[in-house]
Amino acid sequence: MKIVVGIATMKGRELTLKRTIESLINQVDDIHVYNNEIEPINLTDNGKFHALQLYSKPIYYFSCDDDLIYPSDYVSKTIESIEKHECIVSYHGRKLLGLNRNYYKGHKAFACLGHFPQTCEIDVPGTGVTAFRTDYFNPTEIYNSEYKKMSDLVFAHEAAIQDKKIMHLGHQGDWIKYQPIPIEQTIYGQEHKNCEVQNKIADKIYLIKN
Repeated sequence: MKIVVGIATMKGRELTLKRTIESLINQVDDIHVYNNEIEPINLTDNGKFHALQLYSKPIYYFSCDDDLIYPSDYVSKTIESIEKHECIVSYHGRKLLGLNRNYYKGHKAFACLGHFPQTCEIDVPGTGVTAFRTDYFNPTEIYNSEYKKMSDLVFAHEAAIQDKKIMHLGHQGDWIKYQPIPIEQTIYGQEHKNCEVQNKIADKIYLIKN
């Protein structure tokens, strides 16, 4: 089964994207980069799922971010976990704790950059460190979502609708490495102070699953 990576990028990320690709290129078969600066439609971070529509046969699909450095055993270990848990897996995400909460501050968070040894089911994955088999889950249309700069929630909402499980995989700190980006250029930096839409989508996910 082919191993495929999807990444979305933008102007100013050329160097970090290069380093990200270098960390993955010897681990996978195909890497697709959706460059929002040159494509006719700016899909923001949803562009990391654009390549799903290109494959008719089942694949392992890794959604990745252009500001991370992935370890040399990232893909092999993640595929082992996909097969073990038979579901979507991620190294980052949130367990939703209830309704009418702040999406960024009101739920239990698991960070890919920290030491989080717990392997447990979550509701929203961090799609920069998520992978799945497309014969289990294949959300080919979510790249077209009306909701921009919130691909984690867009992905999680579709997974909830389809009743697909998402597991957070326990990991050591500093296994996945971050390439520092000015916070105002990150989605978190732009969105966390005004996240009413994110809160509403999180509520929708919570209601579907509870």
